[in-house]
Amino acid sequence: MARSTKKSRPVLPNFLCFDLGGTKLLVAAVDGSGKILAHQSLAIDQSQGLPGLIKNFTDLAAQMPHLKYKGVSVASAGPLHAGRGVLLDPTNFFSNQKSWGVVPLVAKLKRAFGLPVFLENDAAAAALAESWKGGHGRKRNNLVAVTLGTGVGIGAIANGQLVRAGQGLHPEASHIPIHAEDLNYPCACGAYGCIEANLGGTHFARRMSQHKGRTLTGRDCIELAESGDKVTLKEFADYGRRLAMAIRSIAVLFAPEVIVLSGGFAKASPYFLPATNQHLPKLMERYRDGVDLLPEIRRSKLGDLAGVLGAAYIMLSPGTK
Repeated sequence: MARSTKKSRPVLPNFLCFDLGGTKLLVAAVDGSGKILAHQSLAIDQSQGLPGLIKNFTDLAAQMPHLKYKGVSVASAGPLHAGRGVLLDPTNFFSNQKSWGVVPLVAKLKRAFGLPVFLENDAAAAALAESWKGGHGRKRNNLVAVTLGTGVGIGAIANGQLVRAGQGLHPEASHIPIHAEDLNYPCACGAYGCIEANLGGTHFARRMSQHKGRTLTGRDCIELAESGDKVTLKEFADYGRRLAMAIRSIAVLFAPEVIVLSGGFAKASPYFLPATNQHLPKLMERYRDGVDLLPEIRRSKLGDLAGVLGAAYIMLSPGTK
């Protein structure tokens, strides 16, 4: 009997990938081609501190397919040091009104899972995911991913490479101020007027709660806009104007061809992007001669899964560190 010459397909590795935000943890089982096999999420309870968070990780992992995983990768809100595997007093993590300080997340997760663990800034992961699998970022050597969630993450690809800051850190561009002395926009970092304070979903919900006299979430605000509430629509229009100011700074810093918006609050883009597109060309008027720095603005086709896809990419290409 003749021997078959058909080559068998290589077995792809599987990764357990997490996206850690200020209020939600998402997990996905992802294979080496970037295919998401399953995913699940839960709201985290920061009052339980780090032990409660590690339990959230293991509880979610238990809901994933029982596969042989090559490793664990986490895209997390920052600040953080990817190489050292620690969160550096992250601005959106508090218990009993106290920040968490330096959090040895990778060491704790290695102990919990018994697997190699990688850590990356969530915005950097989103930028890598858009470059790898995104419909707007592929074939673009220069792009910025802006995650609009509890806070704001900004990750950049410039000349085909992930942009790093000095000392192995991620450039925390979301803490560039729009109005540095505007006390109406306090940021969890301790300053005022940061991009995050102006555009983070939690900050927007806080201001809307003051307008409405009741506690609202970001999701509540989007639903109010969907219902045609005039006060909310006016606030979103102002949000779009402030986003244009933030994008001006991002464009001058990183010179992206395209800016891709992701994260839960990007779902409100129909209510703020018209104002952004109206104001941005005027703000960029002096930056269009010779090299046109006015970027395209697109909403991510990857949705809430950009972070976990970027986390998978980190496992495939650890040299990005």
